[in-house]
Amino acid sequence: MIRLAGILRGQTFSPAQHANNDRLILERTSAVLARKGCQVELYSEEEVGTRAIDAPVIFSMCQGPRANAELVKLERQGHLIINSPRAVQNCYRVNLARFVGEHPVLAPMTVIPTRAPRAFRLQPGASYWVKRGDVHATEAGDVARVDSELDYRRVLGRLAHRGVDEAVVQPHLEGTVVKFYGVVGTRFFRYYAERDHKVAPVAFRAVRGAIDVLVRQMGLMVYGGDAVLTDDGRAHVIDVNDWPSFAYFRDAAAAVIGKRIFREGLAAVAAGPAVVAAGHAPLGLGSLTLHTKS
Repeated sequence: MIRLAGILRGQTFSPAQHANNDRLILERTSAVLARKGCQVELYSEEEVGTRAIDAPVIFSMCQGPRANAELVKLERQGHLIINSPRAVQNCYRVNLARFVGEHPVLAPMTVIPTRAPRAFRLQPGASYWVKRGDVHATEAGDVARVDSELDYRRVLGRLAHRGVDEAVVQPHLEGTVVKFYGVVGTRFFRYYAERDHKVAPVAFRAVRGAIDVLVRQMGLMVYGGDAVLTDDGRAHVIDVNDWPSFAYFRDAAAAVIGKRIFREGLAAVAAGPAVVAAGHAPLGLGSLTLHTKS
């Protein structure tokens, strides 16, 4: 029997309607693992670092810096953690921006200090998106479209006032916003137009390979994201998320995720903690990269 710990996403990082959906995907995944004979214990993100976790395999939806820093310590001790906390931190926009040069599928993004708006020059007549640089949106104002220098400075000022040190600026792209979801090492890959989840733009299918290469380098196993499909048929990824809620296909996703965790858990337990502690990437995703603020 494999002992596993599942960690729910903290309320701060799962606002409003997302809280229930995030909880449900983790609980459904836990149920899949329990049916396979695993012993699963659930923790809240707030309990990480304050409540002992001794299960050799951990599957986590944590996004906050504090909890992920604690999980990095457990990973170094030999726990297998899916998604790796280092991969989760690679989803922070300030870190994701560093992958842009290597992956053409990523839309351009520029990291700027929120207290130094002059670090980025807006082009007259152009629109941009200003997004907090660390965790994904926790409240209104974390992601905002700006159409003028005044708007730009106001958004940055509000982020700075809330203690957000860095932001990412992205040019606005006209096209169809597509939400995508996948599990590395499986055939599971779903996507739909943000405006209507029943519409799956055919042209987006061709970008799966490029997304797979990107998320593998980031170290993710369970992932999601947002992209813009422009009129020329090109897809531009604007955000990558660790372990989304899979709300429209929750049961199908939970079955695939649970099976994947079970397989990796068996391999990790058989190999022993030294494999994970040494950074040998038991997920078969290659080396994981953690970028921290300089």
